[in-house]
Amino acid sequence: MESPLDKKLQDCLAARPRMLIRMVSLMKKDMDTRLMEQLQQRGYADFKMGDMVFIANIAPEGIINNELAKKAHITKQAMSKVVKNLEAAGYIITRKHESDNRATVIFLSDKGKELVIAATESVLEIEQYYSSLTGVTDMEAMKDVLQRLVDILYPGM
Repeated sequence: MESPLDKKLQDCLAARPRMLIRMVSLMKKDMDTRLMEQLQQRGYADFKMGDMVFIANIAPEGIINNELAKKAHITKQAMSKVVKNLEAAGYIITRKHESDNRATVIFLSDKGKELVIAATESVLEIEQYYSSLTGVTDMEAMKDVLQRLVDILYPGM
């Protein structure tokens, strides 16, 4: 005999395929895998996909360590380790802040700029592939809905 708890569990399992978190997670995994493959083919075998959130948030005029940590949603201490690793790999350069000796300003190196360009080109190719599967209209509609959500949840990003 099926208990009420078993029935609730069955209902949860039945709803799982259409849950947004599942679909977004699967799409993120697919995009990351495809992007990493393309970046490796373009010569970025030493780059870790987890570092993309840092690289993508470095503005041309630079960013201070604390601001980058906030944008990446990690601690300042963890950010310092990431900065050291990315600098050692040649993707970023750092300089002391002009007016605050405690702060470090982070800039993309030429290698980092080339990575951002290669990643952007790869992402656009991946989006074209997805559009070929769903149709351009559906892809644009999905992006419009997601953009509205991002604008509401993260104003100014």
